[in-house]
Amino acid sequence: MNVDIMKKIIPFLFCMLVALVGCEKKEPSPYKVETGNVSNITQTTATIDGVLQIDITDYYTVNFGVMYATSMDDISNYTAAKQYVGMLNGTDFSVDLTGLTEDTKYYYCAFLLLNNTQYELGEIKEFTTLESEKTPDKPDTPIVPEKPKPSGSHEYVDLGLPSGTLWATCNVGASTPEDYGYYFAWGETEPKSPDYTIHNYKWSLNGDYKNMTKYCTDANLGELDNKIVLELEDDAAHVNWGGDWRMPTKEEIEELLEECICKSIAQNAVTGILITSKTNGNSIFLPAGGYQSMFSNYINQHCVYWSSSLSSADNQYAYSFVSTKNGTNLYTYSRYYGSLIRPVMNKK
Repeated sequence: MNVDIMKKIIPFLFCMLVALVGCEKKEPSPYKVETGNVSNITQTTATIDGVLQIDITDYYTVNFGVMYATSMDDISNYTAAKQYVGMLNGTDFSVDLTGLTEDTKYYYCAFLLLNNTQYELGEIKEFTTLESEKTPDKPDTPIVPEKPKPSGSHEYVDLGLPSGTLWATCNVGASTPEDYGYYFAWGETEPKSPDYTIHNYKWSLNGDYKNMTKYCTDANLGELDNKIVLELEDDAAHVNWGGDWRMPTKEEIEELLEECICKSIAQNAVTGILITSKTNGNSIFLPAGGYQSMFSNYINQHCVYWSSSLSSADNQYAYSFVSTKNGTNLYTYSRYYGSLIRPVMNKK
């Protein structure tokens, strides 16, 4: 080989060797994926939250979202349905699942897919969609009478709750514990007949789900006022019964569930839930009056009772005490639904 050529090649090769020896492989930074809670459960939809912490520049591709399936094995084998998320809001993300099957248990978890080959899963959790509509055993829809008059003569039961909250023995508009009473849309103080729809909801402008005129903490859903609990002027229990009566808050319903035992019974031939205090054995009965909407009612099947608290996840919904064959818990329902109300008052 020509000596002059060798003199040019050798320094070049030497530089390349130094560069290769001095090049160290960068280790990817730590990452974390966590499965959040589920909310806004209906017959066919649910919302699932998650948390992801990662430096996406350390990988060729990064995909993430929620896996869900009716079998836990499908999650473990990565064969479950996947709902991908396009972007993060800080470290949090949220996924709206649709097309679910009614009255079905689902397993779900947050997932992370690195470089299209490596899966990382968060904790596997579960939820059950609301049961499908059935023909009610009690077909007669309650007749809506004249607007009820305020009264301060209603009875209550002391369940020995830590907060001292006293629960009424009857619903608003009822004369006995077994009577359903009146149905109210959330934040309305008069019953309606026959329909409870978004189009006749008091706090929706022009029947628009995303144009609430009061009780709104999201500017994308209406007029922002950051009110999360009903004012007394919009509280059906207070307006109709007067005195110190009001609707229970989300926290007071959670306390009721924590401090009492709920049992499905028939009282005087009326299906409902008997709620018995763990502290003093006192109890109240909530009849299963279902709810009123343009889709279904579940009369004589479900117990659905409004709280005075707006949903923290979506201002289109408010929290409710709900009891079905799947259990008793706190759920969110569309604000325009007509639900029953069991008033409370503070111990004096």
